[in-house]
Amino acid sequence: MISFDDLLEQKIQTGTHQFKTLGIIGLVEFCDGIEYAYMSILIAIVQKEWDLNKQQTASLGSIFLLGIVIGNCLCAFIADLIGRKTTFTIFTGLSVVLILHKLFFGVVFGTSYPLGYVFITEVSEPKYRGRFAYTMGLLFVIGKIYLAILCFFYLEDYTSGNWRGLIRVNGIPVALTFLFSLLFLKETVRYYLNRGKYQIAYQEIEKILKENTGIEETLTEEEKNGLVIWQEKQNKLNLEQQINKYGILSKEYRFITIKIWILYILTNMQNMSIYLLMPFLFTENNSGLSSMLYMFIVELIFAISLYYFIDDPYIGGRKKVIGYSAILLIIANSLLYILRQRFLFIGLLLIKLATRALYSTLGLVCCESYPLSLRSQGTAIAYGIGKSSAIPSPFFLFPLFYIDPYLPFALMCLFSIIMLIVDCFIENDKTMKPLESLKQD
Repeated sequence: MISFDDLLEQKIQTGTHQFKTLGIIGLVEFCDGIEYAYMSILIAIVQKEWDLNKQQTASLGSIFLLGIVIGNCLCAFIADLIGRKTTFTIFTGLSVVLILHKLFFGVVFGTSYPLGYVFITEVSEPKYRGRFAYTMGLLFVIGKIYLAILCFFYLEDYTSGNWRGLIRVNGIPVALTFLFSLLFLKETVRYYLNRGKYQIAYQEIEKILKENTGIEETLTEEEKNGLVIWQEKQNKLNLEQQINKYGILSKEYRFITIKIWILYILTNMQNMSIYLLMPFLFTENNSGLSSMLYMFIVELIFAISLYYFIDDPYIGGRKKVIGYSAILLIIANSLLYILRQRFLFIGLLLIKLATRALYSTLGLVCCESYPLSLRSQGTAIAYGIGKSSAIPSPFFLFPLFYIDPYLPFALMCLFSIIMLIVDCFIENDKTMKPLESLKQD
């Protein structure tokens, strides 16, 4: 008996196939970073240009989140039916069509973002899985830096400028993403094995071997039979755990699911405090567009440093990174509330660093916590639960902001404490461990 993880480590290894997949998925993350930063700025600009009241401004912030939740639901149930590649390509193509309707970009973002993590974790060796996933986070930040640079050419400040021209130029990388995913992205071998399409899986493995090594190589009958036996045992285990009936809420995965949901809800609440309030805080503090650019650049440097120890089980690993991030949020939110403008740039920067680490790590934790048949469902639903809980956040963040611009951060400090407590109960950290496992393993 041999699992695909064994075959990946012993024979396929890491090469051209993995880097090509990472490049295509990473380009989508780059585009997501552009659009996510753009939507944050757009709210402040449109609020002034259209003279929106508090209720209308809050509604504008919620529409994007609603789109993300819809996209998460689509990802959760479509990706396992029609495949990762097909789902991914459809929605990157949809982003080209919707380029003039940015409020609905959330649907595309909500589908491609969690599916990107599923894709990368399923093609990566255990020793590189964390770093490959974190590379997507790096490209997400680079996308935000790209957008910040474009703002110098198209915007006058955080509340005025040619935001329509910014939409048009952002369509170029989106169109390239769709083209590359259509032509070069391949379905994952794990998906074919789980669907019982063994002959296709064998052919794909042999293509990857040639792509990585440049040598024609075939699987032995022993390896083919070993993969079938392992997959059949995995299917039997899924039936015993009643996965097909209860899904991510089956007894085996119920508690980790609830803990991941809580962490995603708290992370999204914290992220919304930046997403919604940063342009207004910078405007109130008379900060220029350069402040946003500097913040994104430092965020990139921090993300690069995380890249080097996310797969280190001694000083890093999934659970520790979540704990470090929660502690950083407690410190940043409390000091931001106490010191206010004197700590504004540093405080917002620390919050962005912590939330970036949390998003990248939680994406990994989701993919590593569920078997293949539940992976896209578990990851997308967790992300959707987090975003749906954040939909009403503009309706209490803005009122708190108008009472006291720094009052929302006092609330976020309490949320960060809860996050640290939940992290203490996370078990089974899969840093450097195989993605798929059986009970007896």
